[in-house]
Amino acid sequence: MVRHVPEHWHEHHALKDTLDHFSGLNRTLFSFILALSIVSAQTSLTKASEDVSREGASLINLQWATRPLPATSRERVRDLTRQYTATVIDEEWPAMAKGESSAHAQNIYDELRRTLQDTQGSSKQEEVFARDSLVALREVGDARRARILAVSHGIPPYLWIGLLLSALLLVAAAAVQIRAMTWTSTFSIGLLTLLVSAVLAVLSAMNHPYSGGIHVEPEPLKFALQRFTSI
Repeated sequence: MVRHVPEHWHEHHALKDTLDHFSGLNRTLFSFILALSIVSAQTSLTKASEDVSREGASLINLQWATRPLPATSRERVRDLTRQYTATVIDEEWPAMAKGESSAHAQNIYDELRRTLQDTQGSSKQEEVFARDSLVALREVGDARRARILAVSHGIPPYLWIGLLLSALLLVAAAAVQIRAMTWTSTFSIGLLTLLVSAVLAVLSAMNHPYSGGIHVEPEPLKFALQRFTSI
């Protein structure tokens, strides 16, 4: 940039003022797009975390609701609930990091629903708790659908394009204003590039709620699996 930028660019006040104005405008644009991207990524992470917490709580409620059910149905439902939770943790979570889901976990959930729907209570209390179990299972299903849909969520492509272009122009505008190659100027441009790259790297880690360096962990489901042993 120092070798190829004409000297009169630095000496001509009108051009210099225009360049300064453009640089300030681009910094504002970069900050604005960055803020939108961070809000978008943080919203997706927060929503995904809430969905997982709701799914874990619904699984615990389901386990409690099965206590008054007939022994055969109760043990079957509880066994399927443990299988479902363990499958989501061990199989589906790694699959979601790749943008996929687990067909095995879905099959266990469907079998769990069929088992509860076919459960016939011998008393009014058992029928009431069978309905409560179905309500808890529907809440699990709602949270599961929200979690699966969130797998494909991320920062919109148009924000990424705007970020990359404004970041490139931000560094280029700073480089154009350098009149001589010195250690100070080289260090300042390098530091600016490193800072912008670090910001984009952190944002990339937040891009998807179930993958990347910053993502949602299945801790509520692990907690639910531990609670099953004492219910």
